[in-house]
Amino acid sequence: MELTATDYNILDAIASGKVEPGTSPRHFVDYCDNVIGGDPQPLIDGGYIDAEPYINGLTEKGKQALADRQK
Repeated sequence: MELTATDYNILDAIASGKVEPGTSPRHFVDYCDNVIGGDPQPLIDGGYIDAEPYINGLTEKGKQALADRQK
């Protein structure tokens, strides 16, 4: 999956604490749609975000993607 700038903004919102652990996935989707302008579902489905049953942070894959972008 090729990540877009919006995808990285979504991952960064979790990593930076703008989206707190324990946030419901539905609230997270609304936040992303209204504040970031993107859909986080492909990132959840792709294994970048731990969202079972709530947003728990980034998976190792998500952390690595964010770290690779910052290089």
